[in-house]
Amino acid sequence: MKLNPRNLLALLGPLASASVFAADVQPRLYTNVPVGMQFISVVHARSSGEVTFDSSVPLEDVSGEIDTTLLSYARSINVGGKSGMLAVTLPYTDIALEGLYLGLPAQGQRQGMGDPRVRLSVNLSGAPALTAKEFGSYQQTTIVGASFTVGVPLGRYDDDRVLNPGTNRWNIQGQLGFSTRMGKWELEGSMIASWNTSNDEVLGDNELEQDPIGSLLGGVLYHFRPGTWLGVGFAYTFGGDTRLNGKKRDDHQDNWRTGAAFSFPLGRRHNMQLRWTDGIASRIGADFETFMVSYTYSI
Repeated sequence: MKLNPRNLLALLGPLASASVFAADVQPRLYTNVPVGMQFISVVHARSSGEVTFDSSVPLEDVSGEIDTTLLSYARSINVGGKSGMLAVTLPYTDIALEGLYLGLPAQGQRQGMGDPRVRLSVNLSGAPALTAKEFGSYQQTTIVGASFTVGVPLGRYDDDRVLNPGTNRWNIQGQLGFSTRMGKWELEGSMIASWNTSNDEVLGDNELEQDPIGSLLGGVLYHFRPGTWLGVGFAYTFGGDTRLNGKKRDDHQDNWRTGAAFSFPLGRRHNMQLRWTDGIASRIGADFETFMVSYTYSI
């Protein structure tokens, strides 16, 4: 594949468009809510920072900003007597990146719909499926849960463009986690494995393949009162080596992130959450600082 200043940022599309959905510091991964509740959320996230490539790509000083707006719908369900959640998320992304290609400045920008994601989570133990009336006497101890997420390649993608909101590949993510409550304190952690199909339309008919990506997440929260809590945590991501047209690239991920979140109610059915994450160490990939604000209405 030949690169020139017009298409210098090849391979950045998958990195950028997936930034908000990558393994991140996500508080309250597993919790219990009454069956039949519905949640409508609007989220806006701004990420900015640097992107590091392996030595085979003649790019330097690459940085930029990604603005993503998410609309999601979730419903709590009964899965074999256990509480679960089914959620659908639709993203809209604005990517703007710039850098040096062979010493020459170049830049690119792209907007459009990203890949929608569908997530099914089930609390395997510690969180039985309860009605709203039964939930009034529920007290959390330890919850163990699992989830399965599919990223569907329906986002905007043009094979002659470098930056794309869509990734043009399926993403499948499996997760196993726990959450344990001790008074006002809550401790949680999870393991994630993520697989991507190949993208055989990178700037034409070039094929990009990627090995599975693993992640470890952990965090601690403090509950001030019902609905109001503060959490801090970390995320470690590893793996994800890629091959371009069958040629292995030196881009094994070995990245650490940290973050914090504050959640508070605005009324009986309204909730706000503020989140911040930042990279501690990043070998390859997007080392972004992200600020996020979300509003959720429950029915």
